Amino acid sequence: MKLTRQSWKHFLIGIGVPVLLVSSSAPAAVTEKDKVRQPRNIYELSYSFRHTFAKILSNDEMRLYERHTPKEIRELNPALYARISVDVKRWTDEWIQHILTTGDPIPEQKLEGANRLAVKVEGILKQYFEARGWPYRPMRVVFIPPRAFQDDRDRGKVTGGMFIPFYPDAFFATVDWTFPIETLLVHESLHFNAEERPFGAALVEGVTDVASRHLVRKYDLVSAGDVRRVDSYPTERKGVEFVLDRLMEKSGRSRDEAVDMLLGAYLTGDQNGLTSFFGAEAWGQVLRISHYPRSWRPGNIDKALEGTIVPVIEVKPIRPSPN
Repeated sequence: MKLTRQSWKHFLIGIGVPVLLVSSSAPAAVTEKDKVRQPRNIYELSYSFRHTFAKILSNDEMRLYERHTPKEIRELNPALYARISVDVKRWTDEWIQHILTTGDPIPEQKLEGANRLAVKVEGILKQYFEARGWPYRPMRVVFIPPRAFQDDRDRGKVTGGMFIPFYPDAFFATVDWTFPIETLLVHESLHFNAEERPFGAALVEGVTDVASRHLVRKYDLVSAGDVRRVDSYPTERKGVEFVLDRLMEKSGRSRDEAVDMLLGAYLTGDQNGLTSFFGAEAWGQVLRISHYPRSWRPGNIDKALEGTIVPVIEVKPIRPSPN
């Protein structure tokens, strides 16, 4: 079933995504010789934001946009955050309309099944969060066709879910992908609910990946074999597994409890539980190297937890991935 403009609007409202269907006076996300062309996939949409903002932001504003996360920009320059968010939301809503009303849509039966599964995962996560006293943001997922996740610039990408910075209304996912949709929904929901700071990109992705694997097994959403077949974030995950092993060793806690402690620090930003076992200085060293992905190795993490100052490979720290 192809979605018309009106049915697309009702579809988004039905899954809880606010809709803004207005014409933009700002530059379109992608232009070719002054002719508007909608991005072909979600990655091109993301690339197009930087291209457009480079034309309309001042040099100082662009530096903030490139070097800081949305949360940091909201604190440093609330007016800039508001301007960027309005434009990103407008362009993204227009792109969603385009991607859902052109080309081959997701078959209706598969879309209904994905939405039912999202409701099931939502209920499990809501109870899990509430039992631990963590704030929970209701899941808002927009299912888009698999072609929207096929990146011509990198055909090796297997991302089936994505967060768009400055677009806080929802995350995006697809069906018929290379890994279980249950794992994808849990993974993106954890990102959606995370405080993240002061975690660096390596810890963000490692904790999200390890925790999502743990939860889909804990609640019997995915078989152990299907979880093992997904080889996402291997380096980040290996480092986090090392942290969990040391945490269990030092605290005498079970793996379940250790995952909860690390995940809670990621979701809420409260590091007190971890610093009580590792020490503030040692855990601070782990947080520091997590901002340098090429230094995120078990050997370096071990040295950091022993209180050694670990030299990092001096490359520019990167933002946590939206994926």
